[in-house]
Amino acid sequence: MVSFILLAPLLSAQEYEEPTYNQVDVSQVNKKDMPQKVTFHADDDFVLSANYYLGDTLGGGVLLLHDCSHSSESYNVLGELLAEQGINALAIDFRGYGASESEDFSHQTIKYQVKDIVSYQAEVAMLTSYWEKDVLAAYNYLRNKIGEQQPISLVASGCSVNEAVRLAEKIRINSFVILSPIMDHIEKEHYKNLIDIPAYFVSSADHADSFLTAQELFSWNGDRHSTSQVFQGVDQGHNLLRRNKYLAINLTSWLNTTLN
Repeated sequence: MVSFILLAPLLSAQEYEEPTYNQVDVSQVNKKDMPQKVTFHADDDFVLSANYYLGDTLGGGVLLLHDCSHSSESYNVLGELLAEQGINALAIDFRGYGASESEDFSHQTIKYQVKDIVSYQAEVAMLTSYWEKDVLAAYNYLRNKIGEQQPISLVASGCSVNEAVRLAEKIRINSFVILSPIMDHIEKEHYKNLIDIPAYFVSSADHADSFLTAQELFSWNGDRHSTSQVFQGVDQGHNLLRRNKYLAINLTSWLNTTLN
């Protein structure tokens, strides 16, 4: 069972007007030429890889950030739907993941070589310490592709929600999609210090940490276009997209609305 919660924390019921979303026809998505494999350099010259979903020449952009267990491939359906709606989408492989793995940076190597959870966490923390600048490089690549005047939104899942917040602290973002956020107290405070930005929160009712975080941040957000969607079960970001057929369609419609 899927439930929708549409709420405007700072407005009364009389003041709130539910936005109208453009409908997406999933059958019309042309997958033939998508995605395009692209590369660009981080500030230390490390080569980052990404999937680029080409939208319209004057279309807005969406930067897609995967979680700490998957890669850019988890956004294939969403990227294709966004492109069909004229939105240009860039799904980055984080350093150490997917096509952005190298001999020095590899999450797979860390998983197989470390002997205990403490060592694993330390190695992953060292790897993710590069991500803030890598995400900025990805944003700049997307900005150069679509031009200076077009709006850009973010989709982030799990641990990458923190990278989305860090980027939004530096650059004005049009809107967020936040899937199963994994954040500690300090990271949530960083989000709360942002100006109100339209945000679409997605969580599972039985995954307590991300559900409670999503509800806390949703309640804090004062933008009238902000939305929360809660699913039964314990699925998180990637699995929510994979197992719930219409979630990507809902996200595409909402992003299309906030970008226009």
